[in-house]
Amino acid sequence: MNNWQRTFAFISGSLVIGLLLIVVSHDFIRYVDREDTAGYLFLLGFGLVYLNLNFGISRRFVIKAVDMNWICYLMAALTIIPTLFWIYTKDVGLGQSQLLFTVITIFSAYLGTYFGIRRGLVKRDLYIQQLRDEEREMPDSLKRPHDDLSKN
Repeated sequence: MNNWQRTFAFISGSLVIGLLLIVVSHDFIRYVDREDTAGYLFLLGFGLVYLNLNFGISRRFVIKAVDMNWICYLMAALTIIPTLFWIYTKDVGLGQSQLLFTVITIFSAYLGTYFGIRRGLVKRDLYIQQLRDEEREMPDSLKRPHDDLSKN
C-alpha cells in the first residue's frame, strides 16, 4: 500500500463528513415521517445528499489511487454510520419510516460510490492519456538540443 497517507486522509475525512452531515441535518430527519409529499421529498433529499457526497469522495479517491476500489465502499459506510447510529440511539421522530430511511440512506450511499468509482476510472484514463499526449507533443527544439551544437 504505497498511498497510505492518502487512504488515511480520505477514510478519516469521510467519517468527519458523515459526522458533520448528521450534526447539520438532524433537525430535518423528523420530516421524513410526514404522510404527504413533503415526507417523500425530505427522504429524496437525504438520499440525494448521500449519493452526491459518496459520488464525489469515491471519484476523487479513484482518480489517484490505483486498485483500491474497496476502500471507497468502506468510506461510504463511514459516511452513513453516524446517521444510522443517531437514528437508532435517539428518538428522532421517524416512527414507521425508520426502516425506509435506513434502506434509502444505505442504497443511495452505495449507489453514489458505485458510480463514483466508474466515473473516477474514466477520468483517470483520460488523465493518463492526456499525459501521454503531452509527452509526445514536445517541441522539436527540446527533443534533441545537442544536434544544433557546433562540432568544433
